[in-house]
Amino acid sequence: MPVPGPSESGDFGAGRGRNGSWDLLAGMRKFEHGYERFDSRNASEAHLAFADGDLAKLYNYLLNVSIVTRWFLFIVPVLAILWIPGILGFTKFPDTRIWGIKLLWWSIWLSLAWVGWWVGLAAFMILPPVLRNTIGIVIVNARKYIEWLDVLHRYATFASWSILIFIGQQGLLKSRQETDSQNAKDSINTMGKLLFALMLSACVLFGEKLAIQFIAGKFHERSYADRIADQKFAVRVLVTLYQHSTDIPWRSDTLRDGPADAKRKSVFNPQKVFKKALKGVRSAATTTTTVLGTVASEIAGTSVLQPNSPPAMVKTALESANKSRLLARRLFYSFARPGADHLQVEDIERFFRSRDEADAAFTIFDKDMNGDVKREEVEMACMEIHREQLALEHSMRDLDSAVGRLDNILMSLYFIVVLLIFAVALEASLATLITSAGTLVLGLSWLIGSSLAEVLTSIIFLFIKHPYDVGDRVTIGEKTYTVKEMRLLSTIFLDSNACQVQAPNTIMNTQLIHNIRRSPQMSETFEFDVAYSTSFEQIERLREVMIAFLKNERRDFQPIFDVYVVDMPGQEKMTLRADIKYKSNWQQGTLKAQRRNKWICALKTSMDKVNIFGPDGDPKAAAGTTKYTLVPYEEFLRKEHEAAHLEPERPGGGMQELRIPTATWAFADQNSAIVDPSQDVFGENDQVSVASSKPVVRPGSAS
Repeated sequence: MPVPGPSESGDFGAGRGRNGSWDLLAGMRKFEHGYERFDSRNASEAHLAFADGDLAKLYNYLLNVSIVTRWFLFIVPVLAILWIPGILGFTKFPDTRIWGIKLLWWSIWLSLAWVGWWVGLAAFMILPPVLRNTIGIVIVNARKYIEWLDVLHRYATFASWSILIFIGQQGLLKSRQETDSQNAKDSINTMGKLLFALMLSACVLFGEKLAIQFIAGKFHERSYADRIADQKFAVRVLVTLYQHSTDIPWRSDTLRDGPADAKRKSVFNPQKVFKKALKGVRSAATTTTTVLGTVASEIAGTSVLQPNSPPAMVKTALESANKSRLLARRLFYSFARPGADHLQVEDIERFFRSRDEADAAFTIFDKDMNGDVKREEVEMACMEIHREQLALEHSMRDLDSAVGRLDNILMSLYFIVVLLIFAVALEASLATLITSAGTLVLGLSWLIGSSLAEVLTSIIFLFIKHPYDVGDRVTIGEKTYTVKEMRLLSTIFLDSNACQVQAPNTIMNTQLIHNIRRSPQMSETFEFDVAYSTSFEQIERLREVMIAFLKNERRDFQPIFDVYVVDMPGQEKMTLRADIKYKSNWQQGTLKAQRRNKWICALKTSMDKVNIFGPDGDPKAAAGTTKYTLVPYEEFLRKEHEAAHLEPERPGGGMQELRIPTATWAFADQNSAIVDPSQDVFGENDQVSVASSKPVVRPGSAS
């Protein structure tokens, strides 16, 4: 015996032998039951919701049953009214005419106009899904244009409808006119001109909306295509790993797909969970997005139909910083070998189709390229993916808002164009109109000229230059900000004190903007003073110790420590300089500060190890004995002056050595002399390799 489906009850399945009238009665009972439970305040559409008693309950219920009943109530009553003149002209008044046209043809044309709108609207609502599943499968590049049609289906309907009623007016009314009255002919001609102007206006409106979609689509594709592709790959890697991960019930710091507390299983309510899951499925299945707002579906890569599926779990986890960390720990503990504190590519290779794909996935976590990742590295990678997802969503949302403002500006121009179209259609003098409009614009130029210049500058700055996105850290002048919101005419920043700063885009257009997020691996200069008596051997030894530290901390720093002697002011001290070569940019300010502190502390420890001190000498040295002299003070000063000007004896100090001092100390890698990494704009730094940074001594030459 087949099991009844979700929409069938057991009693209904047992009574299959009943006739159609019984089924009709069952349908009527279902209709009556739904009508009794219907609440007008909880309508299926937002524009159909009314307070209790404001609209007849039966009519409101029929509107909310389905789109078929709703459109039936819209179309049929009006269509019946439109056919009243046609029926009268066909029966009782066969010779009655309006402007020389029979009533029957008027009813046909009006019916064509009324029904044509709804037919066109239905056609353009059905056409995008059909094209998406037919042409979109064969021609992948056509999908975005199909999405545009889906977004602009009402404007396309309006343009098609205006063409239809104009052609219908020419074929059904003008060609059927039989009269000698010049006024009637002029009226029909004027009507045709107005409909032609309406057709042109509708086509211009559709073209304007299409241009906005084109600008937004191309801009998003150029600005975010690479970032979205990288984000989709990262999310796909996380989904694959999460799909093969295991639940770790004895750990409370990992992402769970069930209740976190075992004691709460006794109070588990399946009905509430089912309703919540069903609500999530319904929300995911019914949410419609446009070309300007497909961030979530672009990042997820696939449609989500089950709230507990791996894509849904990963997507939900990436929406929260805490859950992103829990997800990272679950992945780490699921694949780490027993007793190991790191992961290797071999631990996850079996989950991917090839070794190359596994290496690409492992690179997401292995930023220092040392072949293994620790738990902190996995957490940091998941947090970066989380922040990138939020940055993409907010950037595209704000730019969509800016596109909307641009659309409003173009719509203002559109209304002026519509007035000109109708004026020309009514045979007004085009030259007179242009002259009058030009005079008006010139008269108001003092009032709107600066505003139009500001709008044009902001459009160029935001859509063409596009120096930053939401979430980017930028340095403007001497201060560093974080981009919070982008608008058409201004940008909202957050300074280091979390204070909102609003800056007009016209002013930002003239500033030097240092975008930290878009920058590659960055570095900063650190200067420090040492004693003048510091030997070059000590400096070289300091460099060796620091390079050993940097190689050990290769996840945070590049293994480069080049020392530059900046100055020797008054032979009292030596000023040295070294660059802190980070492995990333400074988008995360706190992480940069932590790494900087680590580098400086390592430098302090290394200087203490090789006995390099500041200008005041060893700070740990005991205080010297205070000396007192009983000889006359003038005699003491004379002897001290003579000792200071006495030439010290130099071993082997011939005249040639005094003239040409030998200097073999470089304190730097020879690669940096060939290609400076901070100025490498051609990517040649990795192509340069010098085996040794010390001078080569030829056999037999003097050492």
